[in-house]
Amino acid sequence: MACEVIEQVFMVLLQENQQHSKTGESEKVIQQILEAIRKYMPWSVSFFGNDRLIPLVEYLSKTLQIEDDHIYMTYPVESQLAQQVTASAQKLAAGNQQEIQHALKLLTEVIDVGVTHLIREPKKCLKFNFVVDKTLNGVINMTTHLGYKRLEKLGTQLDQQMASTYVDYFLKFMRQQA
Repeated sequence: MACEVIEQVFMVLLQENQQHSKTGESEKVIQQILEAIRKYMPWSVSFFGNDRLIPLVEYLSKTLQIEDDHIYMTYPVESQLAQQVTASAQKLAAGNQQEIQHALKLLTEVIDVGVTHLIREPKKCLKFNFVVDKTLNGVINMTTHLGYKRLEKLGTQLDQQMASTYVDYFLKFMRQQA
């Protein structure tokens, strides 16, 4: 599931913007993240049992939302953060070059909220022993650090138009809760 989310969200963005020279380094970082997940996921899955899976399934089922006959995995984002992202996107769209790093920092915050709700919290439901838990925390921390550092670096490499394209892409995933 984690690999699918990364591929559907991040790889699609990079593939849509392959003409931009900075995507190669980003693709390498995403590949490193996917490799780490693929390496440790089978190992961690070997510890799953029905007693551990039931709370996980219950937790994850609460994140699912049906919209236009499609099923989406969702997570809540504080309204203040969502408003900041929207305001930053508007500044970028208006041509504000100085907003690039701030916009990408805000996106990193939104992504981290997602990592917490869709990876860190579900992992807690599995109640792994100390060694497994620490190992998985290390993998999560390493992979998120790689991704966040890459986003930070992109803030110094992208022009306003490309940054606006990236931010607009992520805005497509944000929905207002009714």
